[in-house]
Amino acid sequence: MSVFFQLAFDGLTIGLIYIILAAGLVLVLSVTEIFFVAYGQFYMWGAYIAWYVVSRFHMPYVVGLVTAIVATAVMGLASYLLIFKRMQHMDNRFLITVTGALGISLILAQAVLPAFGTQPKSIPNVFPGAFDVGGVHMEVKKLALIGIGVLVTLILFYVYERTKVGRAMRAVSLNSEVAALHGINPSRVYLLTMGVGCALAGLAGAILAPAYNVSSGMGNNVIATVLLMTMLGGMDSLLGAVVGGFIVGEVLSFGQYYVHQMNVVYLFLFIGLVIYFRPNGLLGHRTDLGV
Repeated sequence: MSVFFQLAFDGLTIGLIYIILAAGLVLVLSVTEIFFVAYGQFYMWGAYIAWYVVSRFHMPYVVGLVTAIVATAVMGLASYLLIFKRMQHMDNRFLITVTGALGISLILAQAVLPAFGTQPKSIPNVFPGAFDVGGVHMEVKKLALIGIGVLVTLILFYVYERTKVGRAMRAVSLNSEVAALHGINPSRVYLLTMGVGCALAGLAGAILAPAYNVSSGMGNNVIATVLLMTMLGGMDSLLGAVVGGFIVGEVLSFGQYYVHQMNVVYLFLFIGLVIYFRPNGLLGHRTDLGV
């Protein structure tokens, strides 16, 4: 029984990271309708920026965390203003924006090598210590990660459901033309959404950095899982992102223990079956990406 609870705890840890990543991607997909395949690179850059601030400038981890959030948000804003703002309203916008996103992904993936090197990095453990509860080994760094993940998720839901900004995002995601008739500026909402989405990716990378190594391939490694996870929960549903994140985290944790390397294969098969019978995901509605 202790093995079960240990695996569940480890699955919750990684699941909350995926929830933050999926929530940011769901916002971008549902509001801007941009299939943002470069999203994983912002996650990678968030981790590297946090490491650089902490390791090179010897600043507190919180400073590195905030710097990563701000930097990736600015990168997301620049991506929209310089690239997607014009592409978004062209004919065949799906292919055009995917091409633009692939270009951003390649640039960010290559730029990290001369900037930070090719060797994996690690931030000294800022949350040392561990203790056992009922046979479950709980590291403080993972408990901190869970706490931050839950807090961020609650704040995101509050902003999206209860604030004027969140209502504007929901309105634009439903129908940008009708939203404009009610005084909402869709371009500003798209810009804000891209900034928030990329900031969430940077946050996920930064909070993961003290618990795991930072490497140049982490962005490519995570994007396929996050895309499939958003499809599992629903590409336009924040609640679906939460459900998908928990499912993926637990499946990966239990799968790694019982079936080892085959866990990812079984996960993708499971997601494929869900999408086959529910094309919009478990909790999603139709999202038009211009295909």
